[in-house]
Amino acid sequence: MVDRIGDIGGTRTPFARGEKWPVRVDQKLADGLGEDDVDRWVQSACTLCSNGCVCDIAVKDGRMVGVRGRAIDIVNHARLGPKELFGSWQGMSNDDRLTRPLIRIGGELVETDWDTAMSRIVERSRQLLADKGPLSPTGHVLSALTRVRLRWRGSRTCTLRCVQGRTRR
Repeated sequence: MVDRIGDIGGTRTPFARGEKWPVRVDQKLADGLGEDDVDRWVQSACTLCSNGCVCDIAVKDGRMVGVRGRAIDIVNHARLGPKELFGSWQGMSNDDRLTRPLIRIGGELVETDWDTAMSRIVERSRQLLADKGPLSPTGHVLSALTRVRLRWRGSRTCTLRCVQGRTRR
């Protein structure tokens, strides 16, 4: 793998006008693991920025051990940013990581199910958008969450305009 500290965007993939942007599948696995060591790959989407890039999560022994881009992604053509490669999955092994969603009820955080938590996020985001408009702080976050929710519900990917973008290389 290329040095992503020295070249944060990864290996450049130039292309001429009229040509399609080439696919470059970025991947990072835990040290000492190869693709043959992975038990299964789970389709997902990254929510670390508003692009909502699709990715595959590597799972071994029930634990997240890596990530790779998906060539079908119409946003980044399997490229993953540094947050996805180096910040999205390493913390998943931490024993302090939350494994169930929490909602605030009467000033206290209470465990709940995913349907309730996602419904609250969508409900509150819609309220903020209605009250303050699309430039409210929730505007671009809602775009990423909506993409994730649609994927989570098993729907087809929907493309949304996002406030934040990534420079293509």
